[in-house]
This record gives sequence, C-alpha cells and structure tokens, in this order.
Amino acid sequence: MDWLQALIAGTIQGLTEFLPVSSSGHLVIFNALLGEQESGNLAFTVFLHLATLLSVVVVFRKDVWLLVREFFAALWDILRGKPSFQTPERRFLLMVIIGTVPAVLAGAAIKLLDFDAVLENIFVVAAMLVVTAIFMFLIDRLRRGEYTEKDTPYTTALLVGCLQAVAILPGLSRSGSTLFGGVLGGLKKEFAVRFAFILSMPAILGAGLVEALGIVREGGFSIEPLSLLIGFLAAAGCGVLAIRLIQLLIKNNRFYIFGFYCLAASVFALLAGLGVVGI
Repeated sequence: MDWLQALIAGTIQGLTEFLPVSSSGHLVIFNALLGEQESGNLAFTVFLHLATLLSVVVVFRKDVWLLVREFFAALWDILRGKPSFQTPERRFLLMVIIGTVPAVLAGAAIKLLDFDAVLENIFVVAAMLVVTAIFMFLIDRLRRGEYTEKDTPYTTALLVGCLQAVAILPGLSRSGSTLFGGVLGGLKKEFAVRFAFILSMPAILGAGLVEALGIVREGGFSIEPLSLLIGFLAAAGCGVLAIRLIQLLIKNNRFYIFGFYCLAASVFALLAGLGVVGI
C-alpha cells in the first residue's frame, strides 16, 4: 500500500468509523475494489483503530478523564467493601460497563464459531447498509428523550450495548446503531451522542488488541512507516471532524441524509459483489 492509498484508507476509516455509514462495510468495499486481502493490511488496520480511538479521547477528553478517575475510585470503594454507584458519574461508568458486555460476548462468539468470513462478505455489507439506512430514517422521527447520566435506566444501556454488539456485522454502523438505540431508549439526543462515542472506546480498543495479536502471528509490519503515519493522521483528523458533524446534525434532525447515502452505498456494494463495478 503506497502513501496515497494509505491516505484514502485513513480518510475513509476516520469518517466512516463515526459517521453512521459503517467503517467496516466501507473497508470491505475498498479492499474488494483494490483486490487486496484484509490480512495483508492488518498492521495498518490496527493503526487506523488507534487513530479513531484518539479522536474520541480528544473530543470527549473531560468525560474520558472523569470515567478513568471514577473507575479507580469505584474499584477502591469495592475493595473497602463500600461500593456505591449513586452519583451521576458512577452511574455513567456503570452504563459503559453494562453496554460493553454484549460486544465482548459477540466478539468472542464470532471467533469461537469461526464466522470471520461473514465479516468480509460484500453481500452482507449490502444488506446491513439497508438496515443502517432504516435506523437513520427512524432516528429523526423518534420522540426526544430526557434521560441523562443522572437517571438513565440501566436497561437502556443494555439495549444500546446489544445494538453495538449486532453492529459487528459489516455494513451495520456501530455509531448509527448505538445512537438509534440511545434515542429509542429515551436518552436526550446530546447525551445519546456522548454515550455512543464513549461506549465505542472499549470496542475499538478491543478490536485493535485482537488485530495486534494477528500482527504477532504474521511476524510484524508489512507497510512502509510513512504510509502508516499518513493513514494514522488522516484517520485521527477525519475522526474528530466526523464526531463534530454528528454533534451538529443530531440537534437538527438531519440524519435522513445518511439514510440516503447508505442506500446508495448498498446498491454500489451489491454491484461490486456481482462484478458490475470493477474489482
């Protein structure tokens, strides 16, 4: 992969990781068009995940610091035999923990049942992009909720977590699914955005760690350092821009734009899978 391909892939990853259009689906399409296998770019994929993780940390740095602090404080309280999750900060931490569990279970199931081929199937991408489009059309029409970290039911956190777990399928946007789940569960839309992106951090980190193990098995890096750096910076910068755009659009009920885009992307993926578009 040369520097231009790295720039394109980093830009795609940074934008689609957080815009509700599915990064995994777009990378499957991108790799199919290039005629490359994902395993050949495993180190690059890890760097892209780290870049998008950095984007979340930059935008939500106050929340990240708060959750890290509360995690160790809660752990200390548990060790002392005085656990407490009554404050808004502790409730937010517990919501993130509850929401992360389904994704962990789903990831383990995919590995144990050897469903990896499903994650690279372009026809699965085409179908799941349609589901993402439906979520985007519905999200603007859902009643505005009022829940925040102060009073969100833990069942809502579990609902959002389950939708994130299902979004392991390529083409089904993780950000779109979790945002839809949050709004459906009655979260205030601004808080739904915060929760969705904070919840993405353990999932992104976990995916990066799994792929890092693949690098060790393959024996190291196979891409030039300059390409890695360019891809990393492109993904991180575009990730920040994508998050800011989501924060803007959620206030104005404009998610139907992504619905139309996902439908178009689904048609393109189907044509690519059938060989109509050059692969």
